[in-house]
Amino acid sequence: MFDIHCAHCGEPWDQDMLHELHGLDYMQGVEAFKSQGCMVFKPLRQKILGADSPCNAKPVVREWMLDAINAAHELSDYPDEWDYDLAFCIFKPETK
Repeated sequence: MFDIHCAHCGEPWDQDMLHELHGLDYMQGVEAFKSQGCMVFKPLRQKILGADSPCNAKPVVREWMLDAINAAHELSDYPDEWDYDLAFCIFKPETK
């Protein structure tokens, strides 16, 4: 078990939840998560805002971390290959 992070707000989610999405197989769930973020796990909000609505939650991480999360998602179609630690190291601003 490992966490995947919403590309819109940064919230961590259990990767196994991608297996439990109603009406989607695992890979469809992955693609939906990459575009919609954690909204894919919130069916009631989807009914209100629309089935393809992206997450609109306030970010819980810094902007550079969201950039890193998006980069990790772009590197692979498979969540077990999303290396957030590497992406965070690359995107973390230098401190002086």
